[in-house]
Amino acid sequence: MILNNSCDKWIPDNQEVLARVGTQYLYRDDLSQIIGSYNNQSDSIIKTRNFIDFWALKQILFQKAQVNLSNQEIDGLNQLIDDYRLDIYGNAYRQTVASKSVDTLFSFSEIDSFLNINKAVFKLKAPLFQVRYIHLPHDNVDQTEIQLSFQRYNKLDKLFLDSLSFQYSSYILSDSLWISRNNLKSRIPFLNQNNFDNYINKSKFFKIEDTLGVYLFLVKEILNKGEIAPPEVSIPTVKNIILNQRKLKFTKELEKDILQDAIKSKTYEMY
Repeated sequence: MILNNSCDKWIPDNQEVLARVGTQYLYRDDLSQIIGSYNNQSDSIIKTRNFIDFWALKQILFQKAQVNLSNQEIDGLNQLIDDYRLDIYGNAYRQTVASKSVDTLFSFSEIDSFLNINKAVFKLKAPLFQVRYIHLPHDNVDQTEIQLSFQRYNKLDKLFLDSLSFQYSSYILSDSLWISRNNLKSRIPFLNQNNFDNYINKSKFFKIEDTLGVYLFLVKEILNKGEIAPPEVSIPTVKNIILNQRKLKFTKELEKDILQDAIKSKTYEMY
């Protein structure tokens, strides 16, 4: 048996050795996870070599540090390593217990109260838009009816337009969703940096034609930079903030309880 210090485990003598640095060995089993992620043999050879080189470099640097650093420096690094080890275990335990114990349900009143108190935090840094949009081929036989329903847009119109969505080249019919300027330009072919502001007119209908087809476009609502973000945009962030606050509060109480329990059981004694 050979002790592979790089992996802190005993490796049978019959394991294939891929590299050695001093008394440290790298075995094929150590690469099993990364080799399975490669797309082809050429990719595997290159990345395996890079992995081995990186492993070797780390081992060499470690060994040189052991020889060339002072005892005081090495003691300091070992102390940092010990502290880090304790921290990552402790944090992992805190997170595990908190994730199992902290309530992840949110009431409307809690979210609404948070938004009212923190309105200034949720000011938009860029405009948002609610739009309707359909891109049709030139030869679409239902074009007249589609345009009429698109402009009128009552409940029956929505059902009608949705039922014909397979005919559209692309579309945005969920006009309750808020979309950014960049997202609009990427999703709507006729919009670009030069003409964007020409078409962003609230409640004004546009029909545009080019070689790619016919576009129906209407801006339902606009929120400008500096305005308060709508709840549907802010709520995911609010939930995340509230959840983190709950976890922080829970963690502080957990730490107090752990200390008290250790004192009562005499696991922890101060002299």
